[in-house]
Amino acid sequence: MNKFRLSGIVAVLILGLMVLQGCSYMAKVPGVKDLPFVSKPEDESQAPERNLGVKTIAVLPVDIKAGSRDAARMLREKMFDELYFKGYPRFPFEMVDAALADFRNRDKGASGSTVPPQVIGSMLGVDAVMYTTLLEANTAYKVVYAPVNVAAVFELREVKTGMTIWKYESRATDRDYGVTKNSLELGTTKIFEDVVHEAVKKAMENLPDGPGMQ
Repeated sequence: MNKFRLSGIVAVLILGLMVLQGCSYMAKVPGVKDLPFVSKPEDESQAPERNLGVKTIAVLPVDIKAGSRDAARMLREKMFDELYFKGYPRFPFEMVDAALADFRNRDKGASGSTVPPQVIGSMLGVDAVMYTTLLEANTAYKVVYAPVNVAAVFELREVKTGMTIWKYESRATDRDYGVTKNSLELGTTKIFEDVVHEAVKKAMENLPDGPGMQ
């Protein structure tokens, strides 16, 4: 019994020493308030968005590589609206088209896509010119569905230097289902404008905000 009692006493002493050593170690560990502050990712300030340095933009008629005039018209109109929502003031198409017509009278071979931005800037007093090229706008009729595809390139060129300060190629697609071709044609006609709008929105999401949003 004495041996067992002695062993128990030794075990208690060893356990006590371990506890004391553990407390001594924990006292050296810095508390939460002693730790250096590290900001969380959400606390870090975001890098400022690049400013294009332009206040007014003239939207030229769309240059058609593929697709219809209706698609080009919708593309230009959607771009006009989305630029306004991005903080750029509306610049009427009538003024832009009148300036282009005047330039074409002097240069018979000129088209909207070949008019230098400096010319538009001097005639209209804008800071930049938006050139848009329609690459694709079609509907492929399959057996029971019809995909609608729209693709365009948007290029913003500064008036002072004529240099491209922003460019984006955007694509959007959707599809409609139907039993007959007539039903497919009706359905795709309804969603075609939505697909055009989606292509423009994708581009505008990558365009820095204008002065009205700053």
